[in-house]
Amino acid sequence: MNRAMKKRLKRLLRSSPPAISRVNTLQETVDTIYSQQYRRTLEILDSLAHDNAGTVAKALAHSVHAACAEAQMAATRLYPEVPVQLNCRASCAWCCYEQLQVHILDAVGVAASLSAPLDYQLETRNGNELKKIFRPCPFLGADTRCTVYKHRPLVCRAYHSIDVTECQRVVESQEAARQVPMNIRYYGFPGLVQEATLKVFEELTIDRRPVVLGLAVATLSRDFDRITAHWLAGGDAFEETTVS
Repeated sequence: MNRAMKKRLKRLLRSSPPAISRVNTLQETVDTIYSQQYRRTLEILDSLAHDNAGTVAKALAHSVHAACAEAQMAATRLYPEVPVQLNCRASCAWCCYEQLQVHILDAVGVAASLSAPLDYQLETRNGNELKKIFRPCPFLGADTRCTVYKHRPLVCRAYHSIDVTECQRVVESQEAARQVPMNIRYYGFPGLVQEATLKVFEELTIDRRPVVLGLAVATLSRDFDRITAHWLAGGDAFEETTVS
C-alpha cells in the first residue's frame, strides 16, 4: 500500500462509516450490517505491511464470509418464512453451470484453499458471452458437490432457489437469460456486505472490478503472495481476468 493510500485509510478509520440512503423500517439493520463490514475492512487493511499481503487478503475474504453469515441470520429474523421456501439441497448443482462473475475477494478465498495451482482457460471474458457458456464450475466435484464449499464465493452463499425445477429447466434448455428464482429481499442482505467492502476498495483505489472466478483463481494460484501484494498496492494484477 503506497503512502497516499495509507493516508486515505487513516482518514477513513477516523471518520464514521457512511450510511445507506434508504428510508424504511429495515434501516437500522441495513446500516448496522453495512457499517460493521465497512469498519472491519478498514481495520484489516490497516494491518497491511510490505510482507503480509497474502495474510491480509485471506483475512479480508474471511471477514466477508463471516459477515455474510451474520447478514443471513439477520435476514432470517426479519423474514422467517423464507428459509422454509428454499429448494436448495446438497448435490443440487444447476446454478453451478454458470461462469461466475465474482469479485476479487471471492477468488482470493477459493485460491487460498487450494493445494495445487489451477489450470483453467475460458474463451471469453465478455459478460454477455459468459451467460451463453454452460460449463460446470471448475470446483464442482464428480458427485455434484462443491469441492471448495467452505470457501465458496459470496454469490454462491447468497443464491437460494425457491423453485429448483425452474433452475433445472433453464440449464437444460441453455437459456442465456438465466436467473435463479429467489426472494430478492433475502438475497440482498449478503449484498450489503459486498457493497461495504467494495466501497472501501473504491475509496482506497484498490481494484474492485468483477472477475471470472476460474480465471482469477488460476492467476492467484500461480503466485498468491505476489499477486495479492500487487493488487492491494493498487495494481492491475487481475487485468487479464476481469469481466469485459
